[in-house]
Amino acid sequence: MSYTTVQNVAGMFPAFVRGTPQQKPADTLIQQYIDDVAGDIDAVLQRRFGEVIRNSYSGSLAAFQTSFSVDALNVLERINRYGAGAQLGSTLATLGVASAERLAQDFRSEYDRGLTELSATNDQGESVAGGIYDHLFDSQAATPSPRPGLQGIAGGDQPKGQTPEDQGMSNFFGKFQKL
Repeated sequence: MSYTTVQNVAGMFPAFVRGTPQQKPADTLIQQYIDDVAGDIDAVLQRRFGEVIRNSYSGSLAAFQTSFSVDALNVLERINRYGAGAQLGSTLATLGVASAERLAQDFRSEYDRGLTELSATNDQGESVAGGIYDHLFDSQAATPSPRPGLQGIAGGDQPKGQTPEDQGMSNFFGKFQKL
């Protein structure tokens, strides 16, 4: 399953004209670029979310894909479009379109960044604890929160005898608590 279209990829190059007999490269080749990148994306999804696919979708990647939200599909479309755009730009550069080479480099770096974030790896290819897109594909993924992980009361601003439990907190020790 591809996540973008030939029209979206070709649209990344405003001077590229489609639909003429002398169009180079042909739409079929652009579709091949899209399918190549989609294969990379699917491999990352299967590796990264294999547990979810096995447990919730009977091991079917296709069933997993049908459950994607609009946000998840938008992320995958962008990664697919930039990856295919990088390949198209490289091809156009060999055909003499000078500006396409610079665009292809930009698209390649954006594709690499997106695939790395989807894969939850760092710049060296090492796995990290969680990726920024995990919550879009796994409902049980940990979602980072801007709220502090630890809460406390300084103590000096507490009335004598007040405990963390009085404040609805679960701290084991409080300033005036006796054990």
